[in-house]
Amino acid sequence: MPAARSIFTGPDGVRAGWRLLIFLAIAAVLVAPFVLFAQPRLQRLFGTDFTAVNLILGDAVSLTLLLIAAAITARIERRSLAIYGLPPSRFLGRQFWTGALWGFIMFSSIIGLMALTRVWSPGGLALAPSAALKFASLWAIAFLLSGLVEEFLFRGYLQFTLTTGIGFWPAALITSALFAAVHGTNKGETWVGLTEIVLIALFLCLALRRTGNLWFAIGWHFAFDWAQTFLYSTPNSGLTAPGHLLNASLTGSKWLTGGTAGPEASIFDVIATTAGILLLAKLYPAAQYPAPQSPKHG
Repeated sequence: MPAARSIFTGPDGVRAGWRLLIFLAIAAVLVAPFVLFAQPRLQRLFGTDFTAVNLILGDAVSLTLLLIAAAITARIERRSLAIYGLPPSRFLGRQFWTGALWGFIMFSSIIGLMALTRVWSPGGLALAPSAALKFASLWAIAFLLSGLVEEFLFRGYLQFTLTTGIGFWPAALITSALFAAVHGTNKGETWVGLTEIVLIALFLCLALRRTGNLWFAIGWHFAFDWAQTFLYSTPNSGLTAPGHLLNASLTGSKWLTGGTAGPEASIFDVIATTAGILLLAKLYPAAQYPAPQSPKHG
């Protein structure tokens, strides 16, 4: 019996693999009714295009269901929900805005290099001032929710639980590969773009490791996507959205423009992300990611 029990439990309680399966099962039970009943109705009303409204609706539901699943799992594991990377006290706090500044500067540097090599052209304004303000706000809300969903899904509960089983960086390789695989479903994405998404994911894992939670990464995700989609008006992981500020165009070598995937598949993204990794490691030298808490017994 002790040998059989060791398959399911270890020094810190239920083993990581089983806890992950429990979380996925809870999430599936929560998601199934939405996918079967609510989602088809929303798609008939709003369509399936990559728009700010569709992203807000979809990610608002996704975030709610993810947090409910994580809260249930945290209760089962007798842990604090905050240990999975989202301490509520830091919501839209200093770390978030620091990450947002990094994301904005990193994408702006990519566009700057594209402008210098004449592969990106702004092309003039695509929106009137009132429409620009409207879409700037909608995309800001959309990418805040998107950052929350994607960071918590891949580098929240999943990263934490795998870390307890196999260590932080082996877990980061798995979550980064999964992050890229999900983006691979986007129309227009390329293998070069997916490879660079893995690099971006590893940068975000480093941010988690060195800051101790997800707020820096969420802020980075929010600002990088907002600058990419709305401000500089380029494809986002192969998706081109309506409601962007400029009539921008990408022309020239795919290695410079990223082709159909957009700047995330450009060599300039590799340069910016590699520089970001090196700078982040220097400015945040100590690991802050909390040691996994043992379940509370009794």
